[in-house]
Amino acid sequence: MSKVAASGIQVGNVSTQVVKLNNGQTIPQIALGVYKAPNDGSTENACKWAFDAGYRHIDSAARYMNEEAVGRAVKEWTAATGVPREEIFITSKLWDADHDKAAAAIDDSLKKLQLDYMDLYLIHSPGTMGPEVRLEAWKALEEAVDAGKIKSIGVSNFDVEELDHLLANCRIKPVVNQIESHPFFAHEELREATIARGIHIQAYSPMAQGVALDRPEIKAIATKHGKTPAQILLRWGLQVGNIILPKSLTKHRIESNCQIFDFELDSDDMEILNNLDEGLKVGKLGPKGTSQPASPGGTRPGSRRSSGSGGLSGGKLQMSSS
Repeated sequence: MSKVAASGIQVGNVSTQVVKLNNGQTIPQIALGVYKAPNDGSTENACKWAFDAGYRHIDSAARYMNEEAVGRAVKEWTAATGVPREEIFITSKLWDADHDKAAAAIDDSLKKLQLDYMDLYLIHSPGTMGPEVRLEAWKALEEAVDAGKIKSIGVSNFDVEELDHLLANCRIKPVVNQIESHPFFAHEELREATIARGIHIQAYSPMAQGVALDRPEIKAIATKHGKTPAQILLRWGLQVGNIILPKSLTKHRIESNCQIFDFELDSDDMEILNNLDEGLKVGKLGPKGTSQPASPGGTRPGSRRSSGSGGLSGGKLQMSSS
């Protein structure tokens, strides 16, 4: 397996650092993730704090059941600040149980978000209804692009076989594949295969949900740069070219998570971080990786969970990762 290396990206800031997608659109490289965030004022506040800090991208999903809170935050913050909605990038996702009613699910998300369009809409996972139903769902996403309801469409938790099946049958190419990726589970073979197909990587759980922040290697690099361990993991994600989705509902962490543009990890740092991959998969969705845990106590890469209720079908969120 080849190792990722520092990309030497230009230092910008959370408001201006964008990635160009294969359809010509741009996407902010850092988003506030709102997985497991409640559909109430705490999520509204988190989104507003993020906007105040310079974030311009919120990553939600029908399955998260908090689209209403995100929509209220966008509406209230843009009205209060005068920042046009067009400068805000909103992502949502089609849940597995809704593959056979994708058009209705898109309209439902737009209604909950109080938006005329979504900037990015993803198939949340390949699901269990089968590839043909998945293709019909993708056609509904393509039609929503034609209708101006969505700017860009993509996938999440797809493996190479699923990507290739979609690419062989789609009219509009997916712009991203959202997968788990961090130094302890870089998912490098899937990353490379996805990038080779002209599709960007969005990385959820970019801090491994905090389970590895005390590692001495991370702490040493953080001390070297005068940064926190979390900022080191997030900076790694930027430098390998991922679009990263750190999640927090705490104001100072939201602010800290975007303060990663005033330093760069050098080649020694990147070599250390690139060699930490031990198959520490913290989420249950998505294809397993090819690396293995370093010890029996590690978390062995898990198989994709079966589809449950969610989206239009309702139901309690019980996933352990985006």
